[in-house]
Amino acid sequence: MATEFSKRGYPLISVSSNKVVMLTDEESTPIISSNREVEPVAVGNFKAIPWYDDNDFPQKADKIISETPVLKRALGDLTKITMGQGIFPCEVVDTLDTGQEVLKMIKDPVITNQLQSYVIRRYLAKTLYDVNSYGSAWVQFIPNIEGTKILKLNPVNALKGRMEMFDNNGKVNNLLVSGKWPDPEAKDIAPYLLLDEIDPFEHLTRLKDEGALKGKTVFMQLKNSFSSNDFYPLPNWYTAKLWIDISQKVPKIINAGMDNVLNIFFLIRIPISYWEEKYPEDEFETQQERKNLIQADIEKLETQFTSVENARKALITHFGYNEGSDDKWEIEIKEPKFSQENFVTSNAADTQTAIATGISPDLLGLMYGNSKGGSMQRELLLLQYALSWESRQLVADPVEMMLKFNGADENLQLRFRNTFLTTLDTGAGTSTQLS
Repeated sequence: MATEFSKRGYPLISVSSNKVVMLTDEESTPIISSNREVEPVAVGNFKAIPWYDDNDFPQKADKIISETPVLKRALGDLTKITMGQGIFPCEVVDTLDTGQEVLKMIKDPVITNQLQSYVIRRYLAKTLYDVNSYGSAWVQFIPNIEGTKILKLNPVNALKGRMEMFDNNGKVNNLLVSGKWPDPEAKDIAPYLLLDEIDPFEHLTRLKDEGALKGKTVFMQLKNSFSSNDFYPLPNWYTAKLWIDISQKVPKIINAGMDNVLNIFFLIRIPISYWEEKYPEDEFETQQERKNLIQADIEKLETQFTSVENARKALITHFGYNEGSDDKWEIEIKEPKFSQENFVTSNAADTQTAIATGISPDLLGLMYGNSKGGSMQRELLLLQYALSWESRQLVADPVEMMLKFNGADENLQLRFRNTFLTTLDTGAGTSTQLS
């Protein structure tokens, strides 16, 4: 609160610290590079392929996700739906005329226990989340000392990986891992061999035969299949970037409105005689001492009238019997014009974000269409399972590679267990099925 005083020390006008905040777009560098040749980022002797402009797309994406509740929820739910209730070893013993597979469980306790372990569950969750969130995931194959078996699959945070440019033709051999991207020093980088994208299992087998896996680990990149970028595919949700910007502005507008637009505005006119009566000039040695007391009174009025906690509080003033109208305070109340129907909400933005992510808005509780009934919810979940086939194969491939590399039967295939919602008249609320 700033108050301007007259030459005699009387307040002329007070300007409140409360003000309307204008939420306008700021100019920023686009995250997506234009169509041009990739210029590598040199870090010592390493030449990293930048992850879009400023080489920090996953860092920017991570910030956007953390600040957008519906996007965070959609990515998490999409990951959980794709994971189902884990993976199980099967063999396809027959295929019906309808195309339906007849599956036989492979009852190998070693394989089953490995697939149900924390290591595989962690791999599935983190890898799927990274592909959904950033478009790429990095999986580390950790071999035994002899380099003859793969012991574990370790997902490395997508924010920590950048691909190394091997030559000017864009060939990539190594993954550069560092916890300090986008601005590491050469000493912070560890290079690891990347498996061939076209046939990673053949590449892994060849490395074993050549003895190249002894004491070393290799990586495999898992990518969003629905993007045209060869190095770093965009995540699906990025197509709704504009809607995400809108959804982030809505709470800011409401928050600003609580202190400004949505509050009552008071125009208070205080007669000069009031201050002379309360603080007579002849009782003060300096004008500054008197000004400080008047300023404190005005700031108390601001607290009483303009803060969210004290909105609509009463102000009671007292006047003498013989005082005229010129000696009275005048308080004019300015009611804000507010229409709930015309106020912006985030429902449309949340819906568009969920659609772009690849999950039905109704499964997030947004109820975009006529799908509030239980039967429609079950159909939507079933449809989501069906649409997860490609993502499931993507994360199942490295696990299947590991098992077959370690000597599992060539006929082994991995299937995900689904839990289906059922009607109560079936005698149970859920049922399970492998797919």
